[in-house]
Amino acid sequence: MLIRIVTLRFSAALDGFDDSPLAEFIKDKSVLSLREHFFIRNETPYLAVVVIFEPVLEMLSPKAGTPRRRDESWRALLGDADMPLFDSLRSWRGERCKKEGIPPYVICNNKELAKITAARPQSLSGLMQIEGFGKAKAEKYGEEILAILKHDDGIPTDR
Repeated sequence: MLIRIVTLRFSAALDGFDDSPLAEFIKDKSVLSLREHFFIRNETPYLAVVVIFEPVLEMLSPKAGTPRRRDESWRALLGDADMPLFDSLRSWRGERCKKEGIPPYVICNNKELAKITAARPQSLSGLMQIEGFGKAKAEKYGEEILAILKHDDGIPTDR
């Protein structure tokens, strides 16, 4: 079972929400449930749709002869000296997502963790400068992340 959130913006031209991104996403999935949440941001209505789904079995198995590779581009952001801090942040993320019952990438993906490790922000505002880490994530997880960064012995911060 997997979860995806698809956000739909109100379209005045359609006099409704353009659901084509949602339709495109679910076309090759086995949808278990949909939950919608209406909100307004900057006077614009949005509909966030939480999709609980399973991939179709044909989509699960990679094509014969094509090895499946993980995106490891985040490694280029880190040096050897950064790995202990990165591993500490990744361990924290694993424990936190188990408590919340969510996948790790919902908290932050490896690339975001690598950017946090490289930047070593000292404040919530510094943390919010990291791409993919906005106000909501900073408020929810920021203090715990900053505590881990402070615990990291004397490595310069806010590089």
